[in-house]
Amino acid sequence: MKTTPVLALGLSMAVALTACGTAAMQSNHPTPSMDVKDRQPPRPQIRRNPNPTAYEITATIENAPGPFGVVKAAMQYEVLDDRCLPDLGGMAGTRASLLEWVPIELMHVSGDTYRGVIYDDLLVDEDYFGLGVCHWSLVTAQFKLRATEAKDDAAFSYHLFHDDLVSEHRIRAYFWNGDYPAVESIPGMLIPGEEDREKFKPEYRDQLFVLDLAIRKASS
Repeated sequence: MKTTPVLALGLSMAVALTACGTAAMQSNHPTPSMDVKDRQPPRPQIRRNPNPTAYEITATIENAPGPFGVVKAAMQYEVLDDRCLPDLGGMAGTRASLLEWVPIELMHVSGDTYRGVIYDDLLVDEDYFGLGVCHWSLVTAQFKLRATEAKDDAAFSYHLFHDDLVSEHRIRAYFWNGDYPAVESIPGMLIPGEEDREKFKPEYRDQLFVLDLAIRKASS
């Protein structure tokens, strides 16, 4: 049985992330009961800004342990202030949620290098429910690497957050080669990247591959 050799997180955290996703992907709203879910309002028509702010992203996989047949990315937009959303009732006073995943088109440049565009201010703020204008926030851009489409293959994941995007930071996320292509004990495991290679045990630090993300604001 292989276990990811990360000192700080450990297998228990990885399992929790597999089951629940990362903190950036969680809704700010409580999980409603089945009857409250049934009262979700019809999804409104969401318009796109014709002139959003664009950031070019170049993603390069370094020291890949093998081929990655799946390289995907998507932007997570969410309305974080729920005062513009309908109250679904119930004792918890749960409100509706509004979240949109927008795929990022990644073009294969050469070798293990891909290029795409992340858009800020892509979705138009509107009064969808007559409760005030809902303001969209770009929460994160998630990147996923998998050896193949097989359901048992691990998904190597990294979340690029909004602050890193607008600051045009260069990000290097590390993963352990031993988790490729799959973690036998946990089929389909979601494995988050680590920005600090010191979080891996010393004996494993020469067994890492990297997702390098270079960001620059596109000229208007």
